[in-house]
Amino acid sequence: MDFQNRAVDVICQHTKEGNMIPIKIRIQDEEGEFHTYVVKGYKDLSHKGYFTMPNGIIATSTIFPFDCKILVLGRERIVHLYYNSNDQIWRMSQ
Repeated sequence: MDFQNRAVDVICQHTKEGNMIPIKIRIQDEEGEFHTYVVKGYKDLSHKGYFTMPNGIIATSTIFPFDCKILVLGRERIVHLYYNSNDQIWRMSQ
């Protein structure tokens, strides 16, 4: 799994306080097959304000970044997931 700033499907929860919690990520591989990963843990990075994420994306008030822990083939991995409220698209990088 090697994705940089790729659009992905995300199931998320919206809390009564207006926060988003990513729950599942669905990724299409090079062969067109979909793979679903359950988010085992996450860190909401949106409270930092304006900053540059490790993948070069600048987080602003319209971008909601998360570090998410998922299991890929039995191994724990951290992926960078972010939601852009302007274009309403979730993107992921590793």
